[in-house]
Amino acid sequence: MAAAVGAVLVAGAVGSRLFLGDDGGEPVAGEPHPSVSAPVTEPEPSTEPPSETSSTPTPTVTPTGTEPPAGYRTVDDTGGFTIAVPEGWDRTESGQGVFYNAPDGQSLLQVFVVREPGLTPYEALSGVSADGRANKPGYEETGPLRVGGEPGAPADAAELVYAYDRPDGTRRKVVDRAFTAPDGTHYAVLVAGPDTDWPRQREHLRVALRFFRPGTS
Repeated sequence: MAAAVGAVLVAGAVGSRLFLGDDGGEPVAGEPHPSVSAPVTEPEPSTEPPSETSSTPTPTVTPTGTEPPAGYRTVDDTGGFTIAVPEGWDRTESGQGVFYNAPDGQSLLQVFVVREPGLTPYEALSGVSADGRANKPGYEETGPLRVGGEPGAPADAAELVYAYDRPDGTRRKVVDRAFTAPDGTHYAVLVAGPDTDWPRQREHLRVALRFFRPGTS
């Protein structure tokens, strides 16, 4: 029984880091195992330019044999992976992963490495689900579901789609995919945006995953 309770608590802690928050709190850098009593929440995207002390290197465009669709670019990210992101989205980084933020500050793409040992992609998204149901007003979800029959999807891939109400009265919709890459790294790739933009979030995720590779060339 104690082991089962521990697994639930770990999943909840991971969920707090994969879940987008609206409280304006600063992330805790370098904290791979946030406590359940003081969970780390994701920062909201900002339209303000980064300061000199917090700026990160600009990823370089990666030439590939197959180009991404119009409106996207492929990048070798300094976080250790290759991915396709929408043109004009700027990169930021925190203790909760790598973010590509839309110019209007309303949409983003997040790449996060799940470091908790033994936690499956499905269990990680179950933690996201539990956190959302407990803490997000108007929370609604589909999943988490195990992804099956999708060409190229890792065997253990799982997905959660959810929406919630923000403090400013708008509604946000998110699609979150967790999976184990061929190199054994457990990733979560998440796209968030206004509920009225759906299913644009899913299209951004589809393109991102098509060009996602662990490691950089």
